[in-house]
Amino acid sequence: MTTPRAIRLDRVKPQLFLAARLLPLALAATGCDRVASFTSRAGADTVYVGVAVGLRTPERYVDVFTGVQMALDRLNAGRPDDAPVLALKRAPDSARTVVDVALAFRDDPTVVGVVGHTETDATIDAAPIYDDRTNGGKRALVAVTPIAGGSQVTRVSEWVFRTCPVLAMTAEVLARFARDSLHATRAAVIYRNDPMGKEFRDAFHAEFRRGGGVVEEADPFTEDIAEFSAYGARIARRGIPLIAMAGNTPDIHLALRTARAAGANPYMLSLNAPPPIDQVSGRHEYVGWHYLANFSADAPPTDEGARFVDEFRKTHGRLPDHWSALSFDAAMLIGRAVQDVGPDRKRIRDWIAEVGRSRPAHIGVSGRIAFDEEGDPVDKPVLVRTEGAR
Repeated sequence: MTTPRAIRLDRVKPQLFLAARLLPLALAATGCDRVASFTSRAGADTVYVGVAVGLRTPERYVDVFTGVQMALDRLNAGRPDDAPVLALKRAPDSARTVVDVALAFRDDPTVVGVVGHTETDATIDAAPIYDDRTNGGKRALVAVTPIAGGSQVTRVSEWVFRTCPVLAMTAEVLARFARDSLHATRAAVIYRNDPMGKEFRDAFHAEFRRGGGVVEEADPFTEDIAEFSAYGARIARRGIPLIAMAGNTPDIHLALRTARAAGANPYMLSLNAPPPIDQVSGRHEYVGWHYLANFSADAPPTDEGARFVDEFRKTHGRLPDHWSALSFDAAMLIGRAVQDVGPDRKRIRDWIAEVGRSRPAHIGVSGRIAFDEEGDPVDKPVLVRTEGAR
């Protein structure tokens, strides 16, 4: 891992810091056998890209669908004469579990790829369905997740890829940012008590300690029991200057409020952004909140990103977020593969696997995408944003 650069982009508001370029983890490949292809029987007229999001609070994922649809519209506008029309397909209303969603897409011969899932555990649970282990891989289907960051996501199947960086690497970026830009030597870690939260805890702790920092406490929580009073009191009593947290925005916001109510004034480093300003009492609640951004509409990393921001703003009257940008890139990869090699599922999977290897890298809206042998993007830039000056 290269040493991060902390570059303040003064022309961008709110403040932005270029944190690092992420290199691939050196983990063993899964060694899954390649299998016979399963070609769409939808004919040359229309094939579908499935979109798999969380089954709870689906309104949270509206920009995933928006990003995918924008990509398919772009691809259809430049469609070769012999290529099928690309259309979005949602999971059936009857699907009650992640497995139900994956089965519905895998067993639909008109579906040529899936954008999703949007959580680490869900993507891991769906992977055996997408590589069709029960049928020897005859109906295997590629899935490209936009935001599932857990390391095991792409290790469990050669049919799963991602457009976001690996969680452990982003945790390391935050640890180096804490040390190099905030000059913190002491920290507390608060993490959701699940595999993804534990991965964040371990990666942040290891990197922070490597640079001479000390994690003085590591505190778990669950979304059903997010009680931070005791943690906030200890952080205040010990005078810990920084909290690194893995969780959803409401939990992070509550943890920061609780620590401040106890008398602490820590920096907050997180993987998620603060809530919209209309959901808080004032922007002062954001002071000292730094968070990782895999895409920023204020500073798109490529010309394609700038074009995407402009089109999104004109169409939807607001700026895009990382959900839409990373989902756009995932859909573009699937769609470009279809237009290049046709609706054969195995050929689509192999086309994506070679992006950045035997095939040129894809210049996406979230940055340059080149996959390693695990299906993870290599050398992907990320930003650490600051929402409140201090």
